Amino acid sequence: MVLKTLLLFVLLLLLVGSNVTVSQAEQRQLGQVVYITVSKACSCTLERCQAGDIIIGNVFTGSRKELLKRIDYSTNKEDARVYLKQYGITQAPALLFLDTQGKLLWMALGELSEKEIQDKLRILGN
Repeated sequence: MVLKTLLLFVLLLLLVGSNVTVSQAEQRQLGQVVYITVSKACSCTLERCQAGDIIIGNVFTGSRKELLKRIDYSTNKEDARVYLKQYGITQAPALLFLDTQGKLLWMALGELSEKEIQDKLRILGN
């Protein structure tokens, strides 16, 4: 009887533990990628953003394109300010990986690395 109870308890722990893991994985799933750039700026910032635009264009193709929300601060300050304030963005370009709940999974500011972005997307299953 004690052995049966112990086995049921262990089984219950395994089931509860696996549900918690699935829930955490679901919360950490990539929901949206926000790319904030500028089309008008000093030459060094503009060059960095133009290089970032090319990288984003290379990475976000096919089904990945649906994940991407692109905001140009120069022409859409209102939308950009929401992200600038919420995530403490201080330079452009900025790339935000947000989970399905809008929580930050990863962020890159300034010079972007195509390899690093590809690696992060692979880790997140995209």
